[in-house]
Amino acid sequence: MNYFRFLPAAALAAIFFGGCSSTNKTAPVTTTTAKRDAKVFVVAVESAAFFRHGPQAGRDPDKTLSKETVVKLIRPSFGYSKVEIVATGEQGYISSEEIRPASSALVASASARKTDPLATPSTQPPAEQFHLNSSDPRLVPPPEDLPSSDRPAPTPE
Repeated sequence: MNYFRFLPAAALAAIFFGGCSSTNKTAPVTTTTAKRDAKVFVVAVESAAFFRHGPQAGRDPDKTLSKETVVKLIRPSFGYSKVEIVATGEQGYISSEEIRPASSALVASASARKTDPLATPSTQPPAEQFHLNSSDPRLVPPPEDLPSSDRPAPTPE
């Protein structure tokens, strides 16, 4: 019998079934987010340039951050690191050399909720939030009133 005829088919079957073999490896699960893993830093210089979309040649910074401004480090880098300003939630880029790790007192003050002692408490209940569902019969307009059938049909002019 000529076995050389079956050699390409056997090779193809071996590749196909070899690639489909199963192992008991578990896939790594990445459930961490940048915000949860972020480290708290502060601006270490008197004034630091802050860029919303990264620094570009010939372009002025979007804003400047003053000394001791608390930021969360999202993505460290050698030149400019991506940060989030804790007070406003704005994300952008700042020079990595211009920030340093925050002290534990600054971390505690940044994470503590700031309340305004002069603010008056709201007497109105919070606004109700709901989702509009177009299939809800309360949100569907009523059908149009049809003319009664006992009226004569209009005459063409």
